[in-house]
Amino acid sequence: MPYRVGLKLVTAATLLAAAASAASATDYATVLTPAKPGLPLAHPIAAKDIAPPPFSEVADRPVKPAYVPGLPGLPQGRAMKDDFGVPRPPKFDGVFIRKSRVENGEVVIPPGGLFYLEDTMGGEVALRGEGMPVLGRMPTYIDYDMSIVVKENVTIPAGKSVVVGGQVYQYYATVGHEKMANHALHVKTIAGTDWEWAFGSPVLSQTEPNWWGTRFTQLYNQGQAREVTSQKMVFDWISGVRMDRLLLADEKLFSGLAAVGDEWKSGDRTVRVAGIDSAAGTVRIEVVENGNVVLDRTLGPVNSDLLIEDTGARKALVFEHGDLAGFLSPWPEPFKDGKANLKIYAKAFSLNYGDDYAGDKRYAVYPVGCPTGHNFGFMLVNKEEIRLKPGNAATGPEGYFKIVVDRVEGDNVLGWHVEDRQGNKSVNLGGPDVTNVDLVLGQGRVAGQAILKDVGRAMLARTYQAIGRSEGHAEAATTSAATSAQPAGAHAPAAQATYVAGLSPGMLAALAVLLIGCAAVGYEMGRRRAT
Repeated sequence: MPYRVGLKLVTAATLLAAAASAASATDYATVLTPAKPGLPLAHPIAAKDIAPPPFSEVADRPVKPAYVPGLPGLPQGRAMKDDFGVPRPPKFDGVFIRKSRVENGEVVIPPGGLFYLEDTMGGEVALRGEGMPVLGRMPTYIDYDMSIVVKENVTIPAGKSVVVGGQVYQYYATVGHEKMANHALHVKTIAGTDWEWAFGSPVLSQTEPNWWGTRFTQLYNQGQAREVTSQKMVFDWISGVRMDRLLLADEKLFSGLAAVGDEWKSGDRTVRVAGIDSAAGTVRIEVVENGNVVLDRTLGPVNSDLLIEDTGARKALVFEHGDLAGFLSPWPEPFKDGKANLKIYAKAFSLNYGDDYAGDKRYAVYPVGCPTGHNFGFMLVNKEEIRLKPGNAATGPEGYFKIVVDRVEGDNVLGWHVEDRQGNKSVNLGGPDVTNVDLVLGQGRVAGQAILKDVGRAMLARTYQAIGRSEGHAEAATTSAATSAQPAGAHAPAAQATYVAGLSPGMLAALAVLLIGCAAVGYEMGRRRAT
């Protein structure tokens, strides 16, 4: 066969195969179950998969981590209200280290092993004027982009986990009775947040097809299994959501009722109200730059039945141009007395899933999403390996915190600590049996609940040991100073224990940590019951 003829036949066959594959591809927009019958899917199906941050699976969680409740420069439980005076879930700074090790006298933190988390006790809601902490400053959270990721032919071995979009599914339990068996999945985010409080754990069974069966639907966490045994679950397909982008702004130009002709300046640009049609429920916004209209956008109408989670309904209210952004606010009402209820912002910026963090390109950013369509904060994850010799420090994004290694001997980290950018330091977290610098810092929903449930006992035990060693050193130094100050011939005091369990201030602090953890778990259980 001549080369050109053969090449044409091969090319034709390839094109036909590609066309057949495309024709047979499943349209998951018609397969997935919407939030309510008759509604569209709230988010689009993702066109492509994006790799999650390293170490997102459950097996990659910190190993016997040191626990630090917080530092003054890494605040916990910040009370928040939105523009309507409604209290919002408290905000927590979180710092995590996982998969760290000692190698040749150095501490090694692999790529993805260190991350900062804006940690919250509940979902953050768009279009409400809610503040969101970003490394010490407080921009306003405006809007987001979310998509539904579907993976086909997914196997989850018993006890293992897989990442689907921004979700982590773990096959974690089998409960059997005679010939019946239920197999449960645990669902977390890539940050470690679990949301059993909202949905519970999906439970599947092939021995009880009229009960749990092999299909589960928990909003946009959905799946169809073809094999469910005590060894593994095999899914034809399984879905999860991915928070692709957060839109925030550092400067608020306007919030309130605006009439036609009202305008606001930001540098050499002007945002103005070009027209209002209250009957149609729309307002026309223009952005003018150097005398030219560079954006002409009609906002509205408000679709209250689909807000706030539905992408189309929400995007109909929002405009963006460069670092300018704003929206027609649905609350308390979009129009009044011929005026439009607007919020206008400058210095807007985006946090895009998997992109470099603009403020410090050593770190990549990963927004964390809840399948209800709300935000669970964001992660800033180190991109390159970090190697620390004794006396060196690794700085967090924008220098927001430091991980300091003080002393290493053999495979043990005898001295290390974390400090905030104000110089406040934790106690020494090292010791003769410490072989890593894995860390959980904070009291938020991930640090104080999800991870506490998984590794809380080991985490708190390590904290007690660290505080005990620190208290012992302090008491030894005090005793030595008192002895040297006595006059010649005086009797030295009897030897004292360097650590008295239950009495030292350090131990009281450790007990307070335990109480905080118990209170957090109790709070979560109460909310789940209420749900």
